[in-house]
Formats: sequence, C-alpha cells, structure tokens
Amino acid sequence: MAFARRRAAATFDGDIAPEGFRAAWRDFTRRYGWRAYALPILSVVTIMALLTVHNGPRSSPGHSSGGARTAGRAANQAPPVARGDTSLKADHPQGPVDNTVLKAAALPAGGPYTVQGDGTFQVLPGTSPVVGSGPLSRYSIEVENGITGIDVNQFASLVDATLADPRSWSGHGVSLQRVDSGHIDFHVTLVSVMTVRKLCGYDIPIETSCYIAAGATSPVNRVVINDARWVRGDAEYIGDLTAYREYMINHEDGHALGHEHAHECLSNGLAPTMMQQTIGLKDAATGRMCQANPWPYPPGAKDAPGVEAPDTPQNSEFQIGGD
Repeated sequence: MAFARRRAAATFDGDIAPEGFRAAWRDFTRRYGWRAYALPILSVVTIMALLTVHNGPRSSPGHSSGGARTAGRAANQAPPVARGDTSLKADHPQGPVDNTVLKAAALPAGGPYTVQGDGTFQVLPGTSPVVGSGPLSRYSIEVENGITGIDVNQFASLVDATLADPRSWSGHGVSLQRVDSGHIDFHVTLVSVMTVRKLCGYDIPIETSCYIAAGATSPVNRVVINDARWVRGDAEYIGDLTAYREYMINHEDGHALGHEHAHECLSNGLAPTMMQQTIGLKDAATGRMCQANPWPYPPGAKDAPGVEAPDTPQNSEFQIGGD
C-alpha cells in the first residue's frame, strides 16, 4: 500500500492539464483496478478513526478507571460510581421545611456518642470474598480517629454482612468486595457528629449520614456514617437499632453505587431503601405512609428497589413532612 501511495503522488502532479489528468486517471485505474478507489476511502476512514480515539470520552471526576485490577470486571468496564450531586450537600430543601420533619427526625434519646473526632481516618484491617455478580466495586471500612464507645469490629462486621446479604445490592447487577489496600472504589466510614457536619453540611439541624463523591473533601468516594445515628438510631426504627443501621449502610452505599433518592412506597407498602427514611416515610405521590424497610430488595416487592428521581420541593421528605 505504501508503494501505491508513492505512485499516486507521482502520477497526480499539480502541472498536469485537465485532459492529461483524465488520461492519467484512466491509466491509474486500469493498472490498479478496485484499489484505485479503495485507497482514498481507506485514508478517510483511517483519519476519522484517529480523530475518534483522540477525542474519546474521559472519565468523570472521582471516577477510577480500574483497568484489569479487579477480577470479575471486564477490562474496559469502569466501576459504578454515583453522580457528584447525590450527596446530602445537594439535598438541601428548595423551599420551607415542614416543622414536623425536624420533630420526626430528631435524634432519639440513648447512649453517649463522640461529638468531635480528630478529622483523620484509619482503614480497619480486613478483606472479604467477592459477593454478588456483575461489575465489581471494592470498598474499605474506615473509622475516624478519636471516636470512642463504639465497637469498631462490630461496625465492620455489620457493614460486611449487610452488603453480602441477598436482600442488599450484591446479586442485583453488582458485586462487592471489602479490601484494606490497593484500589478502593469507596470508603464506608464511621464519622463523629461535627466531622459529619463538615463533610455533609448542616443546613437542616438534624443528624444525618451522607455520601460524598471524590473531590475537595475526600480523595476517594466516601460513605459517611454518623456515629450519633449509629448509637441512637431513628424514631422510625425504635426498638430495632440493627435494622436502622442496615438501612444507613444500604442507603448511603446505594448512592456510592449510583442510585438516587426514591419518593414513593413499593407496591407492598414498604419504603424503598433509597427513600430518606431518617427524614420521613411519606409517599410523595399519594401521601400515605410507607413502612420502614432497610433492604433494597425485600421479599415480596416486585418493583424493588423503587422508582428513583432527583429531589424537588414536591417530592422531598424535607418539604412534604414526616407524618
């Protein structure tokens, strides 16, 4: 093919008159047949391909490409990562907050918790097998230094058990693995109250957990679990602190896996895990109250995990009230 290009360059000299050009073209096509037509087309296709590769899509901020580092993920398939606007920082109400929200979401009475850690985090040692099927996300479990009064091994065990449960996200299009080194797609971090406020915001004066995408406050995507909620729970889960902890893990990890909030009850009356159940359980479409539910895929809910949509004044639990 290089030889043909050289011959073509010599044949189509700029000084050839029109009639001479046509004669030269006839001689060229007789000599090379179909290749005379294929050569220009091939050149155009090659140029277009090079431009496509050069201008191809880039990874979004906070999104690690991963490559072939994770067994179970295709070499060209990136880990699922939530959009940067699904954290509580983007869940600020767009109108007046119903006062019943503040009452319903108040922290219940209970044991002491750490108000202020030192703002640094340690990864807890420990790994797990891959659970579920689908694109693999690797998570670590962290604790803010300075937190006291919480059994961090129990915290880690419940995170692992919750994410490995068939009612959770694993087995429904994704797989998960706990790691303590190497590539990490997101941290699951137990955080003190004041550090939560620094990371997640505190426009509404209630204790919350949140998800924050990688950026200024964290070099890696981070699920933020509020230690006050871990100790005290929530009014909607009074009497079942473990279930509320499972809800926190599933909800915030759901954001880490790309899920938005849900605002309507499932067909069997349960609240979707991606509903802001700490704020309230009211169905934005019907006004009826959903039943508290910690699991993305509870038995008997054929429409799980529920319809997800961005928050608006019409559907957000901040505005429509908790009772």
